[in-house]
Amino acid sequence: MANGMQNVIVGTSGHVDHGKTCLIKALTGIDTDRLKEEQKRGITIELGFANLPNDEGLHIGIIDVPGHEKFVKNMLAGIGGIDLVLLVIALDEGVMPQTVEHFEILKMLHIRQGIIVFTKAELVDEDWAELVEEDVSSLVEGSFLENADRIRVSAFTGQNIDQLKAMILDKVRAVGVRRSDPELFRLPIDRVFTMEGFGTVITGTLLEGSCHVGEEVMIYPQERLIKIRGIQSHSQKEESALAGQRTAINIAGVKKEELERGEVLAASGTLTNSIFLDAKVSLFQTAERQLKNGDRVHFNYGSAQTLAKAVLLDKDVIGAGESAFVQFRFDEPLAVKRTDRFIIRFYSPVETFGGGIILDAAPERHKRLQEETISALSIRETGTDIEVLELILKEESIRFPSVRFLAQRMNGTEKEISAFLETLKKQKKALSLNDGNFFHKDFWEQVTAAAEKILSAFHKENPIAQGMEKEEFKSRICEHFYLKDAKKGDVLLAELQKRGAISQSGSTVAKAGFFVEYSEAHSGMRERMLNLYYEAGIEAPATEAVMSQFKDQKQAKQVLSDLFRDGTLIKLNPGAYLHQEHFARAEALLYSHFETHPTISLAEYRDLLNTSRKYVLYILEYLDQQKITKLAGDARTLIKKPDGAGTAK
Repeated sequence: MANGMQNVIVGTSGHVDHGKTCLIKALTGIDTDRLKEEQKRGITIELGFANLPNDEGLHIGIIDVPGHEKFVKNMLAGIGGIDLVLLVIALDEGVMPQTVEHFEILKMLHIRQGIIVFTKAELVDEDWAELVEEDVSSLVEGSFLENADRIRVSAFTGQNIDQLKAMILDKVRAVGVRRSDPELFRLPIDRVFTMEGFGTVITGTLLEGSCHVGEEVMIYPQERLIKIRGIQSHSQKEESALAGQRTAINIAGVKKEELERGEVLAASGTLTNSIFLDAKVSLFQTAERQLKNGDRVHFNYGSAQTLAKAVLLDKDVIGAGESAFVQFRFDEPLAVKRTDRFIIRFYSPVETFGGGIILDAAPERHKRLQEETISALSIRETGTDIEVLELILKEESIRFPSVRFLAQRMNGTEKEISAFLETLKKQKKALSLNDGNFFHKDFWEQVTAAAEKILSAFHKENPIAQGMEKEEFKSRICEHFYLKDAKKGDVLLAELQKRGAISQSGSTVAKAGFFVEYSEAHSGMRERMLNLYYEAGIEAPATEAVMSQFKDQKQAKQVLSDLFRDGTLIKLNPGAYLHQEHFARAEALLYSHFETHPTISLAEYRDLLNTSRKYVLYILEYLDQQKITKLAGDARTLIKKPDGAGTAK
């Protein structure tokens, strides 16, 4: 969903007291040191926000992030969502420790564009200024700021402030429009407060997507649905907010105490809570510490900070400037997305020393040094969207993934993922199911192989059975894949039949192409059993008595089932079968009686059949069950005519 109005976040970064707040005031007229404590101490503790006025109708929010070392975690909250950074360096002091730390963080968070702003130009001479600029050139060499625009300014005298504004506008025009599809809506909460007459308000940078007044969204990781009561952006009341805007959202029915900074507001069902994350981690070139397998670290993402154990998957130690695949394990769940950036800080002393990119936001627990795991993570890191989607589909087929589920795992829209799936279908790598979900072809091959194995074993054990009972087959195939949802068995059964892997007849299923083939022994058994039933006449023999005539009881039962299935025998009840010829004679006599009589009694039917009461009752109860006759008092009436049409009068 494109939006005509461009929303851009500009962030400042740099050492404490290098003039960031004064610079923003000179650019916007707004003092972002809004807290009394900040004004008293002269440093920025919380994030400050201001809008940069311009004549081009652009929404440009400027975030003033803290520079003091103690407040680095606040600085991270603001810088994660920025499009353009102003690296601020005071000419009277030059490059300082926090300048280096902030610059490393900017690189790690993949900030693409920046301007180097030298402040306090009025305090130094030209020679000194040139020395400072040379230092900065060494610092940014080989980075995204190597060829960045540079400018010397003075917030005190106003020197070059207008030129800096023009530079910012020029850069902002080149910033791409963020994706604003509502399903991508995500806003990490960086402040929560209560406003009199409104209730609870949260603020944050709308990273992607859009939201509207009256919509229900979800708080993660609480997974709690809430309603948006009101929206403000750039100090204006709005009906909606779009990606790239600094946004304040008034929410209904939630107390301030029930929310905290670091939680995320997002479209319902678009994030997954997880206690594991797979990532590619890199340490700063300037890092003085190593990351060893099993180390605990402070993990900073969005506006949150939490503790994690780092399990190194492809090496034992990461040194300065080195990278590795890492699984982070957390005590409490968190909700992030694939391709999100993060920063790690040493456990103690708390120093920022690296960061990276999330490759899988909800992985399984991994063992270390596994070739298959490392290979999959390499695809997640460097593969195309199609290649990564194929990998996810392969891994998740056991869950019968929907387009929505795959979009969530990919951090994409359903429209984008549907297009990718169509490509995979054309490449014969993905299959769409009747229920709208998808399988990877490799998983489908496992399903067909399992079905063949189950049915082959059954046919070997039961060579003259038409097939396995459908319910038993579904149960067996679900058990094979550890599927607890019986509906998934229905899906597999339908797909196997649709794709010709199995055949279905009545309540049984068989391997495609299977047909019953009698051996000589089975043919003899069938002939003997048929004779027993034929010679018994209308007096249906007890099933147990017939079975006792055969040594191989299991095979005898299968022959009996086969004779029933092909219609040669009529199953009056589980304990008595009747030869079809004798049943046809009994039925004909019944219909003949009803041509001249409205009812028939058991005694009348017994005399017609010339047999005992016991056998007549078997037949009459069967006819009642088949809705041919109906018992009324001591007699029966005819419901169904011989041709099956209509009801007898």
